[in-house]
Amino acid sequence: MSYIRKIKADLDNYTGTERKIALYILQHIDSFKDCSSHSLASTLNIAQSSISKFAQKLGTRGFTDLKMLLIEENVRAKNAVKGKNLHTTIQSDDPCNVIAEKLISEKYNALRQTTEHINFGSFEKIINLIHSSQRIQITGIGGSALTAKDLAFKLLKIGYHVICEIDSHVQITVAQSLTKQDLQIVISYSGNKKEVLLAAKTAKANGAKIIAITSLAQNPLRDLADYILDTVSNEDEWRSSSISSRTAQNCITDLLFVSLLQLNDARSLSMIQRSRQLINKLE
Repeated sequence: MSYIRKIKADLDNYTGTERKIALYILQHIDSFKDCSSHSLASTLNIAQSSISKFAQKLGTRGFTDLKMLLIEENVRAKNAVKGKNLHTTIQSDDPCNVIAEKLISEKYNALRQTTEHINFGSFEKIINLIHSSQRIQITGIGGSALTAKDLAFKLLKIGYHVICEIDSHVQITVAQSLTKQDLQIVISYSGNKKEVLLAAKTAKANGAKIIAITSLAQNPLRDLADYILDTVSNEDEWRSSSISSRTAQNCITDLLFVSLLQLNDARSLSMIQRSRQLINKLE
């Protein structure tokens, strides 16, 4: 997750005090390493506790944690401009074993942070909603379309009526046929792709419920959704591909699948076994 981008994206949603902190950070990012919560509070004439709360609101443990993440992110951004970064922290001169370790760390952090942000009370409601829906449309474009297709295949295997088309025009056409008995699951890390937003608006206008699988940053998709499942990733504008963001998405979709599998385990496992037996006949 890009903390700098999240701060920028949420500027209009902050309180007066939060906005003062956010603007100071954005304007002094290059010299932020010399800043302490005490000095920042004194400069802005606010309570030191407000700074800690702001850092925690962004999903970090506190000001020191946020400061280190922002400094690291700023360095990555500068290196990327100079052509040194291939992807997030991976440098153009990193040996393969170092690249492997950095990728493991990036994916692990995405899995851990995404799991920690799940509201399991809301998650159980989402599972029941999926289970009770007549039809389920799953949408996504680009890298998110791969996650959408994977989830669709898994839900089809255990008996759910799922529609997942990659073409954005077809997605919109399907969305206009949904009813209040149906559900649309929208997968979009940015949450601002016009194709998926139009499909979501169309489905919602027909009474269908919307589940958004998206990033923590405030975005139009979050405003449209009835339920939100957060995905957390350290990828930012300097990424070369949606590696950890798709890892975060798969964390959510795999948890959805296993939870639905558990909900009706005997029937679902029977269907998976039957599918395997049929496929084996092709060998």
